[in-house]
Amino acid sequence: MHLCHLTTLLPVSERQDYWREVIGSTYFDMELRFTERQGFYGQLWNWNVAPFGISFLSSSPTQYQRLQQHINPHDDNHFLITIPERQEVHFSQDRRSVRCRPGSFILERSDKPYEFEYQSDNSLWVLRVPDSLLRARLRLPERYLFSEFDRSQGLGAVFFDLFRSITQQVAYLDERQAEAMLRQLIELFALTVEGDQRAIASEDSGLRQVHLQRVEQYVRERIREPGLNPEQVAAACGISTRYLHKLFQGEELSVSQWIREIRLQGSVADIRRSGTGRTLAEIAYKWGFSDQAHFCRSFKKRFGMTPKEARQPGG
Repeated sequence: MHLCHLTTLLPVSERQDYWREVIGSTYFDMELRFTERQGFYGQLWNWNVAPFGISFLSSSPTQYQRLQQHINPHDDNHFLITIPERQEVHFSQDRRSVRCRPGSFILERSDKPYEFEYQSDNSLWVLRVPDSLLRARLRLPERYLFSEFDRSQGLGAVFFDLFRSITQQVAYLDERQAEAMLRQLIELFALTVEGDQRAIASEDSGLRQVHLQRVEQYVRERIREPGLNPEQVAAACGISTRYLHKLFQGEELSVSQWIREIRLQGSVADIRRSGTGRTLAEIAYKWGFSDQAHFCRSFKKRFGMTPKEARQPGG
């Protein structure tokens, strides 16, 4: 669904309150501060392709504050991929910050307080991605916060080209086609940031990062094996099971939960993708579920519907 919000037809005195409502309904609750008290303008286009959201906004200088009071632990969390077009933006969280210039993009998380601002009239693209979906592809997305990624060359340019192509054609795609394309876009985003050694080095020690990459690669290569478990992963990667669990310590998902999340996210993408020609049993087996009943129970617990319901239009 495509929505467009404009402030230009409103009285000047009503524009800022209207913009607060637009931002809250498009992203999540935030506090807004405006540099220009008079003459504020804002325009926002929003494409909602569940479970993703794409938006393009232009506005006068604005500061957006996500405060602790805005964060509900029961709400779904999201990451935002932000791509400024005209002026640089500034993002700060947990006493760390990053500036992102036009020609680059950054990753932000919504489940902690933050500040985001631009001090001149600006335009920017924002891709909202469910926390669980990104974590299924990037086990520790936090490694890639506070880094500016180049979209002018290499994989960054390919990522942005695909993103712009999707935004230009999303009106001509049905919901399943659009979702499938956006899942491919997240795969490309992951490849882009994983290849940025500067971002990797900023968050993890070299040895720990080597182990993480080896674990992630091994799991993805063996994800179809029903018996894949932490002991097998640790042995194959030359580390102890205890150390493997330590690598995952403090994160939302344990090793086993992460493996299950990859399988469920992969299976729901295959089920919703039109034209696969695979039965539900074949899809379950492809993603490492040897027990059909267990697959259906896990799927329904995770997504609130059965695999059969997910395959139906509107599922």
